[in-house]
Amino acid sequence: MLMLIITAVFLIISGVFAAIAKVRKDTKPSEFIAVYILGISTLILTKDYLLDASGPNQLLTFLLIAVLSVSFAVGEIVKKKQHKIFLGIPIVLSGALFFYPQLASHSYLGHQIDDLNVLFIIAIISAITPILMHFVNALIQKLVSKFTPIKWNKTDEHLLESALAFAFIGGMAALGGFLLGKLGILIAATFFLSTSFIARNRTSISPSILLSTSGAMFLISAALIVLEQAGFKALDLTNGEVLQGIFMAGFIAVLYELFIRLAQHRSGKWRGIMITKAITVPLGFIFLLGFAYTQLERLGGVLTLTAMLIALGLLSVLYTTFKTASNIIGLKLFSLGFVLIIAPYFSPVKQSSGIDLGALGIEQSNGETSNKAQGQSYHDKLDEPNGQDLTKAIGSWKIDEEISKIFFELGPPSGRVNGEFNKVKGKFEVTENPENSTIKVILPVKNISTYNSMRDESLMDEEYFHEEKHPELTFDSKSFSKKEDGYLVEGTFTLLGITNPIDLTLKLVGVGEKDGNEIMVLWGKASLNRTDYGMPSSAKIGDVVDFHFEVQLTK
Repeated sequence: MLMLIITAVFLIISGVFAAIAKVRKDTKPSEFIAVYILGISTLILTKDYLLDASGPNQLLTFLLIAVLSVSFAVGEIVKKKQHKIFLGIPIVLSGALFFYPQLASHSYLGHQIDDLNVLFIIAIISAITPILMHFVNALIQKLVSKFTPIKWNKTDEHLLESALAFAFIGGMAALGGFLLGKLGILIAATFFLSTSFIARNRTSISPSILLSTSGAMFLISAALIVLEQAGFKALDLTNGEVLQGIFMAGFIAVLYELFIRLAQHRSGKWRGIMITKAITVPLGFIFLLGFAYTQLERLGGVLTLTAMLIALGLLSVLYTTFKTASNIIGLKLFSLGFVLIIAPYFSPVKQSSGIDLGALGIEQSNGETSNKAQGQSYHDKLDEPNGQDLTKAIGSWKIDEEISKIFFELGPPSGRVNGEFNKVKGKFEVTENPENSTIKVILPVKNISTYNSMRDESLMDEEYFHEEKHPELTFDSKSFSKKEDGYLVEGTFTLLGITNPIDLTLKLVGVGEKDGNEIMVLWGKASLNRTDYGMPSSAKIGDVVDFHFEVQLTK
């Protein structure tokens, strides 16, 4: 965590200096340094996600950092020389991958690196792409001049360079993703940028195009890491919050450029004010995009922020297409740094009861572990434990109110709402014949949480739980019957003064001990239709509530 914060702060500071350099129109030397910083920072972020059989293995991270650093140093040393032989250095450096054959046992963000040869091929293709862009550009220019009356000018050449850059990013996203998963675009970014550092004065391709292309790929790679940290596997363009992030990227990019231009035409304190606005205004909007998630699902949050980062990367290539003197690297740097800092605070809540089975001396035994794929039902996504026989827990038990929780989810597939009852009361009588056992559960309405304080307050109103008149929800069991390794419990549930029958699955996770007291842990699941209890039907909110419980009881 400390390394993440240090990296984020470093990115923000670097972005500020890049913005100042842009105002001073001193972007040529700083542009190379800024993109190098973006690349190195992104590679540092990967260190906990490159895994082998024993856990994180940072070997590939250090190797890629070394490749990028050597190429950057060589580029600085020989930048005034014209020899094209230096362009082969990144290609030679790609051969270093073969000195570490154990890389084939690694995985990155859930994708196994099966073949070192594939890694090498992606690296080689990416390293030679800036050179190929040079030859393609020259060939098309020659053909146009020879066979058409069209006069090929610098603007046409620049547009073609950008088109090739976009094609390369798209191609690497597809080919690299198919062969290496999310590692593909990271490898492509590293070796493309390595050649870009050395390509200045040696190819016809604008350095700004090469650097903005590299920066876009690194920003995409960093965004995928932010997505992984929040527990998401992919971005769905049909989601409104993703589209929101894409278009808000354009909004803050234009604002950034506006304030930079105003600063370039001012002096003294007004220049300082405009530079400050160029930095703080985009950061303010980024914060609001994250904060919006805490007020309403499907509005803002990590999905919006990561979509914004990816869009910023692609917009920077487009921006450089029409403004060859510089790009928005400063905005990319401090935006990524700020997102790294705030994203954990706006990530989806990871539901956990806080029951420590190990501390209770209970051996955790799970059934089949779900892969939590998109489209699965709430219950299918749960990691359901194996159950034990209730005869191991004969006696009178009281629910631990502070540790036990009931979690729930409802809503349409495109926007599920999660919540929990963070206080559970009740008692459980387990008899020698488990079928004669009884359980009673009381849920205080005021202790419901949907991780949104404004919405939680509205749930207390008459339209929903009417807390003033009906302060509690209750469940009373009627019968127990054995069902596989658990029990089917038939009972009644009371909500808003209306009582209806309900069935739930209950499992005894185990019996342990804490501070000399016997402790029992239960797990279960069920579903109900809230309209059966007088609540109005709503396709937006959802009618069927799926829930599961993790309950700790003391004898």
